[in-house]
This record gives sequence, C-alpha cells and structure tokens, in this order.
Amino acid sequence: MMYARLPQRQEPLPGRAAGASRRPSDPAPRLATLQRSIGNAAVARALTGTSVQRYTGPDTEQDITDTVSYDRISQNGTIAVSGRQEAYADAELIARASAGLAASERVRIRLEAGRAVVVAGRVLHRVLPVFASKEAAEAAQANPDHEPIEGEDVRTRESKLASYRQRVVEPPAALGLLLKDVAGLVGKGSSDKRRIDDVHQRLLRLAMENRGATWASEHVPLDPFLDTTGYLRTAGEVIGEIVVAYADSRRPESVMQDLLITMPNDCQAAAQRLLGTKMGELQQARAEPAVGENHYVNLSDAPGRWNNHFAAVIMRDGDDTLTFEAAADSTSRINDGKSLGYFALYGKHGTSQSFDEDLRRQNAEGRS
Repeated sequence: MMYARLPQRQEPLPGRAAGASRRPSDPAPRLATLQRSIGNAAVARALTGTSVQRYTGPDTEQDITDTVSYDRISQNGTIAVSGRQEAYADAELIARASAGLAASERVRIRLEAGRAVVVAGRVLHRVLPVFASKEAAEAAQANPDHEPIEGEDVRTRESKLASYRQRVVEPPAALGLLLKDVAGLVGKGSSDKRRIDDVHQRLLRLAMENRGATWASEHVPLDPFLDTTGYLRTAGEVIGEIVVAYADSRRPESVMQDLLITMPNDCQAAAQRLLGTKMGELQQARAEPAVGENHYVNLSDAPGRWNNHFAAVIMRDGDDTLTFEAAADSTSRINDGKSLGYFALYGKHGTSQSFDEDLRRQNAEGRS
C-alpha cells in the first residue's frame, strides 16, 4: 500500500520545454490527449505493458484526471481511502468482497457499490457497508429504521439518511434539561446540596459521554460545594462548550452523502456488530485476515491510548486490507467513532504500513 497527497496540476512532460514547437508526427500531443482522457497512470501502463508504481510516498503527485482526493491507495490501485468516512474500490472487487462476507452465515453486513469516481486514472466506486437484512441489523442491536439495508430503493435510503442526520446532529435533550436546572438554581440562589449534587453528577456524566474523561476532569470542578455560586456559573459555561463541541464533532454526519452503519464507541463491539463473531474469536491475531475476519493487536506492552484494537476486514487487494472500524477509549470524542465508523487501509503484515505497526504509531502518538 502507498501513501499519496492531494492532487495538483502536473508539470509538462519531461524532455520538452513548455510551448516548444511540435511536428504533426511528434508523439507529445497524442500523449497529452491520452493523459487528459485516461490519466497518466493508464498511459504509462499502455506504453510499457506493465503495471507502473507511481505512488511511492506522500510527496508523489496524483493523476491529473482524478475526481476525488485520497490519502492512501492499495498496491494494485483498486482500493483508495479519502479521509475517514470515504472508501472507493473497483466494482468487481466490491462484488467479490460482498460475496465473501455472504459466505459466512454469521457476518451481518454486505457491500454495495455507490457513485463512481476516478482515482489514478481508474474508475472506482464508493464502498457502502450495509446490513444484510432487517433481521441482521436487529441481531446487531442496531435500529433498522436508521440503518442501511441491502436492496433498499433510493427513496428509502434517502429518507433514512435525512432521518439519521436530524437525529444525530441535535444535542442530547439531557443537556438542555441540565442547563434549565442550573439556570433555576442560579436564579433562586439555591444552596440545596441534594439538587446541586444531582446537577454535578449529571454534568460529569454528560461531559464524559460527549467530550471524554480527560476533558471532563479538566473542566468540571471537583467539589461543587467549595463555591456553590461559582460552580453553577462554571457548570453553565461547561454545558455551552459541550453543545458547541457536539455540533462541531457531528459535522461528518451532517454533510455525509451516503448512509453508513452506525458504530458503537468500542472497537471490539464494532467488529462484533459487523461480523457477528464471538468475543473470544475476535482476539485472534492474524497476519493476513480474510474478508469477514478481523485484525487484532494487543497493545498492553506499549504506553498509549489503547490496550488493544480490533478492526473488521471488509475487503482485500492482494496484501492490503480495507477495514471498517471504530475508535475505542473513554477519551474519544464523538467523531472518533461514537456515531460514525471509519475506513482504514493497511499494508502487508511485517511492513511499516501494516495494521500492527500503524496502530502502534497511533497509540504512541495518542490519536485515533
């Protein structure tokens, strides 16, 4: 698997100055036409008869014909990921992967091919994980009224997407009720310890659920009774920060073009939701997990955010694996996996781009 950066305009072909005169037999005009129509990578393959590896590092330019930017692309160029919520793949590869998932009775998801894009001069399609049936969604403890189900018509999927957006971008009602109670206590100048302690416990819980344990410990006063008036004022400010952060962290949901499966804030539970695998079986570290299996790494020997991590494998391109997974720890913000899962592309086992090595880097860097 190789890394790539955002697309940018390429310089003229080497060996000819820009604007130099060309004879009718000069091949450069034909090359330029081919580049515009099918992309540099395709031209290189056509001229050499071999698969040319153009993307060797993060400083490599993408093909001028690309219609989406991407962050990683598989070795064979048939899978690409853009950000965290978009993955693209060859249509035939999507169909084969979905058939592979269907081959296991317990796997609850399938894959659909969405809109077409051009990546590295190749037509790829959006990868859309969907539940195999309403029953599969219910078995995964997911609400089928808000989840994508295989075989749905466009109108049904669009209606679900609209409903999903509305449901997830609105701050929890509990925040509004808490703010109302805080304002009531401030207005009455109340020093009722029972009511203030109730507010304190609710604020702690909501801060941890929405911003994480670390943020809650840094922003919610430890003792609400040292300065009751000051505490209530701070509580109102904290609730406001949570509401603003909530709206900001839900931006991926508000702008998403396709409905994705909702994932829990736990990597192990997320893998089980998708694959229907028993917990004990998920903890098998596989060098090359097949479609419908999972990656697993034990990180207890390394300091960082996680003790371990699980990721469901939904597609393979040679040695590279595409996963659909979720972040998993108490400090994760909402957009780190509490609602949307995310795609990730990993390279061959034993290399610097493998699942194990990638997760160890993330763990050490303290990010998801």
